Amino acid sequence: MVDTSIPLTGNQRAFSTAVRSDEIPRGQEGLILSNASLQLDRIFIKCFFRDADRAANFIDVALLLRVLWSATCRGQAVTAQQIAHTIGMPRPTVLRKLIYLKTIGHIAQTGSKYTISDETLLRVTPALDQAIHLILETADALRNV
Repeated sequence: MVDTSIPLTGNQRAFSTAVRSDEIPRGQEGLILSNASLQLDRIFIKCFFRDADRAANFIDVALLLRVLWSATCRGQAVTAQQIAHTIGMPRPTVLRKLIYLKTIGHIAQTGSKYTISDETLLRVTPALDQAIHLILETADALRNV
């Protein structure tokens, strides 16, 4: 079951707004999808990053990797410019992220085009299994709303 609760720690407290949580249109669905997205991010952080400093760049790298995974799974390679256009990130930033990902072996480069590396494609199965399981749980939770 997808966990839809976010526990409050010691000095945190619930905030108050003019709109009650039960009045938010499709609030339950939004909560389920938000929590699933957070859990998917955690899966990918564990898979692709080895320490907290590198995880700080996760959002930019995650966007870039999603484009690369999509293209690679369709049998295509993409340029830095195509990635930049797709995710709305400056090309120099995309190039820096691509250099980082290539250095740690997650992506491959042929000329000016990039794909997910064969090594990464072959070892990511456990994380992919976790992600699929989470998506199926999320779909079940949405059906039950």
